[in-house]
Amino acid sequence: MSEFSDFFKRLIQEKNINVYSMVQYCNTDRSTMYKFINGKRKLRDLSLFQKISEFMRLSPQEYQEFLKSYHISNIGEYTYYCRKHVESFILNFPDNIIPSKPPKDSYRPMPEYPKKSQCFSLNTQMEINNYLYWMIHQETSVQGGRLGLLLQPDYDFLFHLLSSIKPSQVPIKIEHIFCLNTSDQITDSKKLRILLYLKKIMPLFFAGLDYQPHYFYDDINAHFYNLHTFPCLVLTSSCALMCSSNFKQGILYSDQELLDFFWKTFEDIRKETSPLFQVVDSVLDECNNLGNMGWGLTPSYEIQAEPCLVPYITPAILERMVYQQIPGRSSLLENINNFIAVSRARIPNPNMHMFHTLQGIRRFLETGRLLEIPEDIYSPFTMEERLQMLQDMIPYMDSGTYHILKGHLENIPPNLHLGFTRYNGYLLFRNNAGKNVYLIIEESSILSAFMDYASNLDENDFYGPEESVSYIQKLIEKYKNDFTPPLSCNMH
Repeated sequence: MSEFSDFFKRLIQEKNINVYSMVQYCNTDRSTMYKFINGKRKLRDLSLFQKISEFMRLSPQEYQEFLKSYHISNIGEYTYYCRKHVESFILNFPDNIIPSKPPKDSYRPMPEYPKKSQCFSLNTQMEINNYLYWMIHQETSVQGGRLGLLLQPDYDFLFHLLSSIKPSQVPIKIEHIFCLNTSDQITDSKKLRILLYLKKIMPLFFAGLDYQPHYFYDDINAHFYNLHTFPCLVLTSSCALMCSSNFKQGILYSDQELLDFFWKTFEDIRKETSPLFQVVDSVLDECNNLGNMGWGLTPSYEIQAEPCLVPYITPAILERMVYQQIPGRSSLLENINNFIAVSRARIPNPNMHMFHTLQGIRRFLETGRLLEIPEDIYSPFTMEERLQMLQDMIPYMDSGTYHILKGHLENIPPNLHLGFTRYNGYLLFRNNAGKNVYLIIEESSILSAFMDYASNLDENDFYGPEESVSYIQKLIEKYKNDFTPPLSCNMH
């Protein structure tokens, strides 16, 4: 028996389903149907599952529960919940994150530091929160300030506090070390632990902070939660706070000799870790990093609202669109042209799979903008350029490189650009200041989760090549007919 067969049998009983009639409706045989019902054979044919669901006239809620049990039966509970959480991460990626301060009842800001001694205990979470508030705000006024964190990204107060500080007031470098599990990647709430962590730290990137997360592999419970007295550490230039994993007890140190010791220990640990992301924040670095990722050598995927149209930017278009006053313009154009040439060369590769939405295409036609190009370096594409770039994309859509998503996946947020192979990837978004941020990913559990999700997208999740080409051609015709070229003025 399985969850699917149990649920199937219950639906038949509750709805008084005539199995023989269902067998006839589904054009199968009675023996096979009873094997599905009794859990002696897995139902793997989705079209047959749909026919069974139609016959039983399920309510929307019943259908969703039945579909969930069908998928779990075929791919397993772990894989099912991993894919669902990846999909949730993609569909709920924010256009912006409005910084939210910690709840006022979680701390009391202290205008002056109560100097008890160079070492004293803290015995409540409120007391720890108070001192953290003071430590971090003190550090923002220190030239070349720094903050070291050795703790899991589950201390909500701390991360709310950090993301609520305006970048202009934060000349500090934040280095964060945390642990990723060597096993048991799914939490009790059926979520991928690493994606929960990403959600916790993403506001710091949106806020434009100089934040550098590092990771190491270990058993999280053994390292942080199983009777370790003070496994968490927060360092500034003037204080060190050691505290329990529930942030309810701790010790605060301000002795300089001890502080130097803690910073040296922190640096030694950091050297044994790996950076979670390589942050790319300039166009030149973007060209160099993304151009050297080995796309096409192995199956690779891109998931984003707008189609990948950079390969169809010609040198003439680039020369026109990039602002003349950009510093180092000639070098910039050369690097971008080289990057475009590399991108164009990898498009015909059968290993390339690019997923985008009709809404993303419409947005490009309306605005003449591509999110992956920083807005402050170029003027929008002309309508003629927009239409030509889409026309140039059509042959590769027809061959199956480009795919238009449908159904619930049509709602991918415009701010998300996700590209990855089995070995590396990137996450591109625009932060709260309107600046493009590329996070280069090499951590294996993130890439494995994304790869598993993308490589198992069902044919029901996107349109076929013929239908996709038809949609694009209709859009091209519509905008071509609606567009009136601007009148040229001759000066005499």
